[in-house]
Amino acid sequence: VERAWKLASKVLTRHDAPDLFPHFTFPSLGYYIWNDSTFWTSGFFPGIVWSLYERSLMTPLSVAPSKDLLRAAQTWQIEMAKEQFKTDNHDLGFMIMPSFARDYDLTGNRASLDVVVNAARSLASRFSPTTGTIRSWAGARTKTYNLHDEDVDFVVVIDSMMNLDLLYYAAHHTGDKSLADIATTHATTTLANHIRPDYSSYHLVSYDPHRQGVVRHRLTNQGYANESTWARGQSWALYGFATVYQWTRDERFLDAAIEIAKYFLSRVDESNGIDTIVYWDFDAPRPGVWDVSAAACASSGLLLLQQLAPKRCNCLESVLRILDTVTTRATSKGDCLLERSTANDHVHALHRLAEHGVVYADYYFLEAGNRLLQL
Repeated sequence: VERAWKLASKVLTRHDAPDLFPHFTFPSLGYYIWNDSTFWTSGFFPGIVWSLYERSLMTPLSVAPSKDLLRAAQTWQIEMAKEQFKTDNHDLGFMIMPSFARDYDLTGNRASLDVVVNAARSLASRFSPTTGTIRSWAGARTKTYNLHDEDVDFVVVIDSMMNLDLLYYAAHHTGDKSLADIATTHATTTLANHIRPDYSSYHLVSYDPHRQGVVRHRLTNQGYANESTWARGQSWALYGFATVYQWTRDERFLDAAIEIAKYFLSRVDESNGIDTIVYWDFDAPRPGVWDVSAAACASSGLLLLQQLAPKRCNCLESVLRILDTVTTRATSKGDCLLERSTANDHVHALHRLAEHGVVYADYYFLEAGNRLLQL
C-alpha cells in the first residue's frame, strides 16, 4: 500500500493530470515502463488508486487521509476519459471500469457514469449478430500464424469476458437492455466455443464473420500450445463468468464459473508442500515460469464467487493459500507491488516476457484484499 501510494501521490503536486500510465517492469529492473491512455492496461493504475480509497473507507490507512486518496484517484482518471469513445478494441472494460465505475459508486459523480455509458456503447458497436460475439482484436499473429484479414477471421479472446461488466453496468444504470443482451449473447457463445468439456479454456477463437456459428480456428497467442490451458486465460474465464452470473442470475453461468474455478484450483502446484503456485500455463513443462497476475485475478474472482454462492463455492482457504505464496514469494522492491507475472511466454510469440511485474497483477491483488475485508 505504501509503495502504491508513493507513486500515486505524485499527482498531488502536479498542475496537470498524468497522461502516461504504469504498465510493466522488466525482470530484475524495478522501474515501470509507461504507456499512454490508449493502451489496454492504462486503466489499472487509476483503479489501484481507487482501490486504496475504497479500502480507506473500510479501514483507516496510515499512508494518507481519505480526502487525499480521493483527490489522487480522480486526478489519475482524468486523461482516461477520452477513451470512452474508443471503438478499435474490446478493452474498454479494463480501461474504464476500475476507475469511473468506482467513482460513481463511491461518490455519485454523474460525469463518471456518463463516461461508463459512452464506453459501453462504444464496446457494443463491435458486436456481430452473425458470430454472436464482440470482436476482440483486428487480427492475431505469432511466428507461426497470421490472422490479418477482418473479413476472414473474427477474432475473440477469452479476455473478452472481463469486459462484459461494462455493458451490464451501463444497462443497469440506463435501462438500455440491448447492452445487457449483447453481453449475455457474447457470454453464451464464448461458453460454447472457448470452454472445453473439462472446463479448461482456449485463449483465442476465430469465427467466420459471414456464416453464423462457424468456428475457423482455436489457437493460443500467449499460452504454451493451442490445446493447453493458459493460466491467465482461465482466470479471465473464472472471473468473467462469475460476473455474468452476478448480473443475470442465470444458473448456466454460475455452473460454468464454478466448474472453471474447480479446474483452475485442480491445476495449481502444491507439490513442495509449502507453496501454492500458479504457473503461466498449466500444461507447460515443469519447472516453469510463474504468472502471479493469473493468481491475483483468480483470487479476486474466486472471492466474488464465494460472495455470490457461498454454499457452492467454499474457496476461501484456497484463495488464502494462493495469496500467501504471492505475498511471501513474489513481492517486489521496485515500483510494482508484485513480480513473477508472465505477459507472454509462448515460444512463437513476437515478443516474449516472463517473470516480471505487471500493473494488473497489483490491481487484482489489491481488489482481492478489499474483497477479503468485505467478507
